[in-house]
Amino acid sequence: GASCGHANTMRRQAAGHRLLFASSLLATAGLIPWALSALEVATSRQYRPFAFLLRTSVSPGVRLRLLHTPRQAWNDDSPPPPPPRPPRERKMTDVEKQADAIVHAVVAVELLHWHGKLGGTLENAFRKCVYSPALPRLQRLTNRKDSADDFKIDMKTGRKLSRPSRVHDAALEKQFTLGYAFTDVALRALCRSDNGIWLPLARYQARKELNLADVEPEEDPQAKDLVAFSQGIIRSGSEELVQVSTRSVGHGDAKQNIWILPVFVDHDRSSHAERQALLVLLEAAPIDSVSEGVKDGVTGQMRVYASHTPCISCLSSMCQFTRCFEGADIQVTYDTWKETRRWIGLDPPDEIPSEEDEAEEK
Repeated sequence: GASCGHANTMRRQAAGHRLLFASSLLATAGLIPWALSALEVATSRQYRPFAFLLRTSVSPGVRLRLLHTPRQAWNDDSPPPPPPRPPRERKMTDVEKQADAIVHAVVAVELLHWHGKLGGTLENAFRKCVYSPALPRLQRLTNRKDSADDFKIDMKTGRKLSRPSRVHDAALEKQFTLGYAFTDVALRALCRSDNGIWLPLARYQARKELNLADVEPEEDPQAKDLVAFSQGIIRSGSEELVQVSTRSVGHGDAKQNIWILPVFVDHDRSSHAERQALLVLLEAAPIDSVSEGVKDGVTGQMRVYASHTPCISCLSSMCQFTRCFEGADIQVTYDTWKETRRWIGLDPPDEIPSEEDEAEEK
C-alpha cells in the first residue's frame, strides 16, 4: 500500500513537471493564454507542490484564478500607444502680461537707441508707460522723510518698527531696467548724472579689472563678472576722514545698510557691483546707532562708474545713497555692455596658415 501511494505521488510530480515545462515552451513561443491555462492546471489541488513557483500559496480545494486573454503573438503589428499629452501652459495673469510687455519694450528701445533710430511714437510711449510711473518712485527713495512709511518710523524715538530686506514697490518691480537712454534721463532728473574729466580713468580701471579677471566678452554678461569703479571722500567739518582715489568693486557681499535696499526683479540683485560700491564706502563712514545712517554733520562726495547699464535695483540704490548719507552728493555715469565688451577679451585671432605651411602639411 505504501509503495503504491509513493508511486502515485511520483507520477503526479512527473506530470506537474511536464505541464510546467510545456507552459514555459508555450510562453516562449508567444502563446501566453495557453501557458496561463497550463499554469492554472499545474497549481490546482492536484499539483499543489508546484504552487511555490508562482510565489503564492494555494489552499486545499482552492484553484488559482487567472484571466484568459485573446491569443496574440508578441511580434504582431499592434498599434503603438498614443503619445503623451503636452502639459497645459499656465495662463499669465494681467500683471505678468504687463511685466512681459514692459520687458519687450525695454529691449526694443535698447536696440533702436544703439542703432540711432530711437524717437517718435515708441519713445513717447515708453516715456509715458514706463519712465514716468517709475521716476516719482525713485524720487521717493532719495530722502528719509518721503520713504518713512517703508520702515514705520516712530517719530518720537526714531526707531524703525519695520525692517524690510528689500524695496517693496510694484512700480519698480515691473521692469529690470529703464534702458541706456532713459536711465540717463532719470539720473539727470534726480541730479545724479555726471560725465566729468574722471570718466577716462574710470573706464581704464574698470576695463583693466575685467581683463585681469579673464571675463569673456559675451553678448549677455553675468552680474558676477561686472565691475563698478568708484571714488569718494568723507569729511567731518574741516577734517578729512576717508578718501578713495580709485577703487574697482565687483560682485560681492559688503556690510549691509538698512537705508540702501535692493529691488527684487526676477532674481536677487543685492550683490550687484554698483550697490556694493556704495556699501563699501559707507563701511568707513561714522554710522549713528539710532538712525543707522551716517551721523549728522558728516559730508561727502562719491562718483560711480558702471561698465554696464545699471538695472532698476542699482538705480534705486543710487537714489537711496543720499537718504543714508544725507550730507553727501553722488554722480553716476556708465557705458553700455556693447561698448565695454569691445575692450576686453583681447585674445588675438587664429593665425591663417600660409601657402607654404599648407604645402608642407600635404
